[in-house]
Amino acid sequence: MDVFKSKVDKWMLIFIASSIFACILGSSVMLKIGGAVNYSIAAFMLIVGAGIPLWILNSTRYIIKNGNLKIVSGPFTWVIPITSITSVQESESSMFGPALSSDRLEIEYGKDKVMVISPADKTEFLQKLDNEKLTNTDTTQQQAADMPPKNATKKQKKQAKKQMRQ
Repeated sequence: MDVFKSKVDKWMLIFIASSIFACILGSSVMLKIGGAVNYSIAAFMLIVGAGIPLWILNSTRYIIKNGNLKIVSGPFTWVIPITSITSVQESESSMFGPALSSDRLEIEYGKDKVMVISPADKTEFLQKLDNEKLTNTDTTQQQAADMPPKNATKKQKKQAKKQMRQ
């Protein structure tokens, strides 16, 4: 398992810090006013306006494991089978995605799906992704070669499964 943290731009840190500051300021005003409704609003503002951005900042990472690229960013998770990736290219796209930097990689996968990420060490990330893709492709090809043909008898299919377990 290889884990890559997201690169974080200074502007993103400033944006998150400003968001947290604004939520704390707004919450403190609500708490000074008092009342159950204002306390509820203050709690909501702190959780959503400060908690989620902090969670995203601290948890955004990209995990290469068992033939999959798992992308985690706060409460959001995506799993992309590495064999479904058709291209990876550098991008400065402003498209929304789990990337905390404008120094991004654009991953195309599946049928017309795109994800932007920003691993701190792009070179190592690409090497590990390539190695995993090669390893996973070899394993998939070997498994396919070991499978009996579709028109095989039940006995032949049973023998092939037994050989795969060994």
